[in-house]
Amino acid sequence: MQTSDSTPAEGAPLHVEAVRDGVPTPLDADEIRVTLPNGIVFHLSPGRDPAGSVVAEIPFAGPDAEEFATFVLRPGASNLLLINAERHPRRAGETGD
Repeated sequence: MQTSDSTPAEGAPLHVEAVRDGVPTPLDADEIRVTLPNGIVFHLSPGRDPAGSVVAEIPFAGPDAEEFATFVLRPGASNLLLINAERHPRRAGETGD
């Protein structure tokens, strides 16, 4: 699979390559919004760590929402980490505080 030069442009907070059918399309972005097949949308943005970090956020619908989404981390093989985004119904009496 061919990849393009992944060196970020000067001043670009995030450099991403979207790959479709083995063809990368480079993008510089302030924020990346990803929609998963289950309909959950999460945002990736630069972290404050100058050594390099990314903040992954699922927008919060508020403490009175009937359901909420959360990230679930699961270990995978050797250097692989599986990150799922799942919806959960809010239990009776549960608040967002």
